[in-house]
Amino acid sequence: MEQLKVYLPSGEKGYLPIYLLVVSVVAMGNSLQNLATLHYTRRLYNGRFVRNNALPPATKRFNPEDSVAVLKPASATGKDSEKAKDQVTPLAARLFATYTFMAGVVRFIASYDLENPGLYQLAILTHVIAAVHFTSEMFVYKTMRFTGPQAFPFAAAYGGTIWMALQYGHYVQ
Repeated sequence: MEQLKVYLPSGEKGYLPIYLLVVSVVAMGNSLQNLATLHYTRRLYNGRFVRNNALPPATKRFNPEDSVAVLKPASATGKDSEKAKDQVTPLAARLFATYTFMAGVVRFIASYDLENPGLYQLAILTHVIAAVHFTSEMFVYKTMRFTGPQAFPFAAAYGGTIWMALQYGHYVQ
């Protein structure tokens, strides 16, 4: 165990560096999982969608196929539920994997150098961006419902943001 401690961030200033190391490793592992299977991502993003027929017809300046509102949440039991499609695609999973891996790398590097204001701020931003993403997916785009699988990402995003904001002056002089 002593040999492993050499590679861990210093715990002399608190647990935040260890937390950042752990969430960075989890993020990078989650990225690899996103590249291998859609199963776990589908547990997180569980929205089913159908074509949005309320969009205006195509014009020279507007193509409904290019609209971010081309799809709308499907009702759970309505006539459109049998036509509903899952929004988790291999492309979406790869994009999510790329962002998550990048956030993991930033957090990993920051865990060893929290006194660096730029790194600290980048690490906070990775949490803020994740919090905004998950919140908007749940409340704006309706691709998530808060159940068990969503608890960890929300807790990490909001917990990391708050913890890092409160501890900024402790680490960055």
